[in-house]
Amino acid sequence: MGDLRVEAAPSSSGTGIAQHANDGHVAAAEDDDIWDDASDSPGHASNLDREWIHRQNQFHKMGYRDGITEGQKDSAQEGFNVGFSQSVNVGYKWGLVRGVTSALASLPDNLKEKLVPDAQCRRKFLDVHSSVQGISADDALQMFHESIFQSNHPADGATESNRIKSLSEDLVLLLHECPDIKNRYHRIPRLLNAC
Repeated sequence: MGDLRVEAAPSSSGTGIAQHANDGHVAAAEDDDIWDDASDSPGHASNLDREWIHRQNQFHKMGYRDGITEGQKDSAQEGFNVGFSQSVNVGYKWGLVRGVTSALASLPDNLKEKLVPDAQCRRKFLDVHSSVQGISADDALQMFHESIFQSNHPADGATESNRIKSLSEDLVLLLHECPDIKNRYHRIPRLLNAC
């Protein structure tokens, strides 16, 4: 009989097996063996080095981003603490001025006359109240920023930033001028002067 030759098509894994009928010999042509340990192959070390460098760069970037984020949080907290310490007393005084003048202005006329018998004093309180009501929260914030800027640059001259301070001083003077109010609200001037 003649030679019978059968060849199998290469598999998807790249391994092809050729069988030769001669002498019953089976030869395997291996392009890539999955069971073979490639750690001794020449390109294996360079692949590990590339993977190591890639991971190292990846973790370096992640650490850098985490550091930036934490730094921003710390900086924001520090800025808040400084801003709070600068503004808490001014805001407290402004709240007292708005509260006292609004409370007096909201009373009916007959109660205002009983509380503040002097017509001139009542008129001054209403003037302070109308001045306070003419300043919105945004305007008050802008005036506060201007006062901070002015304290850092005193040569720029006075602006409207002192208006909030002068209104609280006006209220303290009015409370001292009007003896009837002074007796009822004796703590308010101390609170305004304490800040």
